[in-house]
Amino acid sequence: MKLAKNGEYTLSVNNINIYSMYNPRKDAEKFIIQAYNKDAEGYVLIGLGLGYHLEHLVKLCEKKKIIVLPIDKQELEVFNNFSSRKHSIVTDNVELISEGNLSDQFLNFQMLIPFAVMKAIGYDHHLYPYLEDIKIRQMSNNKFCSLMKENFKSNIDNKDLSINFLYEQYKGKLAFLISAGPSLESTVNILGEIQEKAFVLCVGSALNVLLENNIVPDAVIVTDPSPLVMKQILEVDYDGMLFYLATANHEMTLNHVGERFIIFQEGFSLSEDFAKTHGIPLLETGGSVATTAFSLLEYMGFEKICFFGQDLGFIGTNTHAMNSTSNVKFQETTNFRKVIANSGEYINTRADLNSFKRWFEKKASKTSIKLYNTALSGAKIKGIPYISENEILHILCK
Repeated sequence: MKLAKNGEYTLSVNNINIYSMYNPRKDAEKFIIQAYNKDAEGYVLIGLGLGYHLEHLVKLCEKKKIIVLPIDKQELEVFNNFSSRKHSIVTDNVELISEGNLSDQFLNFQMLIPFAVMKAIGYDHHLYPYLEDIKIRQMSNNKFCSLMKENFKSNIDNKDLSINFLYEQYKGKLAFLISAGPSLESTVNILGEIQEKAFVLCVGSALNVLLENNIVPDAVIVTDPSPLVMKQILEVDYDGMLFYLATANHEMTLNHVGERFIIFQEGFSLSEDFAKTHGIPLLETGGSVATTAFSLLEYMGFEKICFFGQDLGFIGTNTHAMNSTSNVKFQETTNFRKVIANSGEYINTRADLNSFKRWFEKKASKTSIKLYNTALSGAKIKGIPYISENEILHILCK
């Protein structure tokens, strides 16, 4: 506990400042104003601290429900002893809960997670993965919200086919899900030999790698709302089947000359409303094109799915296969996280890739689909065992 420059109390946890050392109250107000979604059904605030965030949230939320989840057992004691904002929680719409009561009834509430709180609790805190997944989705939605709405309205006008009639049409079949991880460079040759054995679904960023190796996928899937995604489809010689998210870049979808299928996603209100009105299924996206692709293949009824290029990590500084449109080269000095690879070695990863890894592990624990991963140098995904080239030929393509 310290005094800030303006004389107000400020707070540090694990040597991380939760508030500004100059004007903590103003600092908290700025975060709440920037993050606040007035259309939310209610709010879940992570961290009580000295009550600065809660005070401003109460002012804005017009009596909507506010759930506060303290992140430490001593937090309420600190609040009671040092905060001048006790009136903030003495309101009918504010409720303090323990993490065990953070249930599905709050799924439509906006989760408010200050960056400093995330940093203070650290990677080892048992709530960190859960909160990080939410934070990553929020950052993506905030970044692309207006663009997604624009794309959605334009894509609806395409009047493309929905995926309704594909439901469980591939029962007993095998699918290859091709992503653009670095390991694709070492497995693309075997893929070329066996591509006729399965339905090949390729994410847009991996399409160029396949075409350069004379592999034409059965379908490509694109989810990115950004105009940058146009080079994945429009700048290569591909006129095959395209699956695209309703919020994907509308110029790309409009100009693709092949057969097109539109996918409506959970968690995006325009998509949910349209799907409900028109009797169209919703898919869980998981935050990435590969996770969306998995949900699509699951919906289509495949019995086995083998992943190619699903690394969710990387050796060195290249995040994707060299000829992938998504490859990014980082500086050698970049401070990456480390995860165990299928090879047993440690590899680099990022927060978003780690979030997608957790999503796949959760899905693998629940699905009846037999899953395999060919990325020896990729992250070890619990529930999706590594499979060698010889095993691919023996198990998958016999």
